Amino acid sequence: MLKTPKSWLALILFLLVLIFALQNLQQVDVNFLGFTFPTRRIFVMLFCLIVGFILGKTIRLKRS
Repeated sequence: MLKTPKSWLALILFLLVLIFALQNLQQVDVNFLGFTFPTRRIFVMLFCLIVGFILGKTIRLKRS
């Protein structure tokens, strides 16, 4: 699984983002499509990370 430098870099970046997210547990208001709801900042950040990961994998699969 972690045989290439690219895999190690991805793991390190993921851990750094996770640490950053865990340090940002404050409550925030999210406005989306006219709706406002309170949530923790960590959930917003992790959601964006997961969406970015999925988009990156999808785009990479279409090019190969």
